[in-house]
Amino acid sequence: MRISYAAVIGSTLLLLSFVVGQNQRRIGTRHDASLELHRQMGSNLGSFSSGENFPDLSPVGLVQSYKGFIGTGTLISPTIVVTAGHVLRGSYKAKAPVASEWTFSLGSDSLKPTATYSVSEVILHPGWTARLSYEDGFGDGDVLGLDLALLRLKFPVTSVTPARFNTVDSEIIGSRVILAGYGSIADGKRGVTSVDNFDRLAGENTLDRVVETVNVSNVPQAYKGGLLGLDFDSPNEFFNSLGSQASIIDYLGSGSSASTPLPYEATTAEGDSGGPAFVRMNDVWKVVGTVSYGTESSVYGDVTVYTRLASQAGWLQSYLERWAPARRTGFGEWLNLDWLGNFSTYQGDWAFHETLGWFYSPGNDADEFWAWQTGIGWWWTSIQAYPHIYVHDRSRWVYFSASNSTPPARYFYDYVKARWELVSG
Repeated sequence: MRISYAAVIGSTLLLLSFVVGQNQRRIGTRHDASLELHRQMGSNLGSFSSGENFPDLSPVGLVQSYKGFIGTGTLISPTIVVTAGHVLRGSYKAKAPVASEWTFSLGSDSLKPTATYSVSEVILHPGWTARLSYEDGFGDGDVLGLDLALLRLKFPVTSVTPARFNTVDSEIIGSRVILAGYGSIADGKRGVTSVDNFDRLAGENTLDRVVETVNVSNVPQAYKGGLLGLDFDSPNEFFNSLGSQASIIDYLGSGSSASTPLPYEATTAEGDSGGPAFVRMNDVWKVVGTVSYGTESSVYGDVTVYTRLASQAGWLQSYLERWAPARRTGFGEWLNLDWLGNFSTYQGDWAFHETLGWFYSPGNDADEFWAWQTGIGWWWTSIQAYPHIYVHDRSRWVYFSASNSTPPARYFYDYVKARWELVSG
């Protein structure tokens, strides 16, 4: 089944505006669910606090223009927000977006944001721009996994830790997905029931389809993206749109899908375009996709299709600063990585850590990296390993005691020698 971008306008697709005839994808929940629980999930309140079971949703914010167009975006560095291309420009006839007309707001209540940031640059994925001339003026980059755009903020965000996004790992079908976005209230029986809601809502679903790269002829390799798909299962298990017997939707291909809904089963609805899908990968919550389009009006059987971020990782990373997942602390040039602690960066790939002291690291990955230090040489660590550090010259692991170390005196426990060592310098 082919769902074109143009065909669903006025019914199911996501042109993110309050203009008549253009809809917005937002969170739709089970008809028998408590909406208040989905609000709490969207705010990480109560049992939904960020951790092993739920991601931190504070980097998810509202993308809005002064002309009324809205969407959802996710902060992936202190200055960069990722969203859907069609949020900013939905058709070939639409004017190119003007950065000064757009803002990004953080907070669980979009009417009372905790902070609003001006936009200095709008960056549309070139594949999305190229596809806008097709389909009678509407792009079909949505079905090719190219529905992406970035917003560069005028000033860095200091109050929120940016979300990590998947770059290389293959997503696993059957993984639990956490969705988040702003907008109208919808449930599986009735679809949109009220437009009088502006809270960040969240829900869960199951990843049913992974298309790493869409195989389309006559499309440049650089413009071939990937897709992720999930369907909205009902309590009576009557709807299974991505099951083995279902019709194929666009380039999602065939496969199987469980028909049993999760306790907080949800789909996207009008207003969520550009919003994230979080999956816990290697013990870390990562954004794996951004909402592009759907097949129904947020009722049971709805299929949400995401642009797969890993398929466009190179393009995304080309706009990110070093240590992108680190939070700006607001104290000079100090940064904070949730697993590494506080450090400050300098020219020439040098950094000063509050307990490790000076280190040199030429890489571009903030979740695992090689570094060099006086007295220890080259070492490697990661978000999963730290405070364990692999020392190259010793060909073994050591344990770094951050609580007992202050530059330049650093304490390491060598497991082979079975003793603590003081390293100076």
